[in-house]
Amino acid sequence: MAEVIVFKGAVSFPITLDPSVWIFDDRKFDLSTYQGETGDGDGNAQKYLQGTGAQWDKELREGAALPSERKGLIQERKALEGDYAIRMEPFIENAAPLPEATHVRIHREEGEPILLPIQEARRAILQFSKDGKPIRTDGPAYFYLPEMFLAGEAPIKGIYAFEFVAEEK
Repeated sequence: MAEVIVFKGAVSFPITLDPSVWIFDDRKFDLSTYQGETGDGDGNAQKYLQGTGAQWDKELREGAALPSERKGLIQERKALEGDYAIRMEPFIENAAPLPEATHVRIHREEGEPILLPIQEARRAILQFSKDGKPIRTDGPAYFYLPEMFLAGEAPIKGIYAFEFVAEEK
């Protein structure tokens, strides 16, 4: 089993992802509350920027203050008990697929590679935590398209690389 996932092939920036650190990423979300795609991917970014701006303005007016320790402990406890995932789109953006790349080949420990259009892969979610623990068996992350997760289908497991390729004819 791999402990990291590699983005390779027709990309400007090959990257290596370590899902064990995503628990600290603010982009993670709790799968128990996941309702599927909301259709406002830019809306989430806009909300984040507005919240960040509001916090910045508050600190300029009132001075910086330490965050509430109580809130942090509650969030840490919840993180130790939940199932968490992160969207794949930001990682695809960071890898910057080359113009000729149209598909993503998902390489996994067992079975043939799976070929998906890049637009489909952008919608994917990667589950990295189950019951508050990193996914070790068949991990380091499980791959779902939103409709797969909502239908209760089995994820794609044992992934060790996402290879960006030109369309095969």
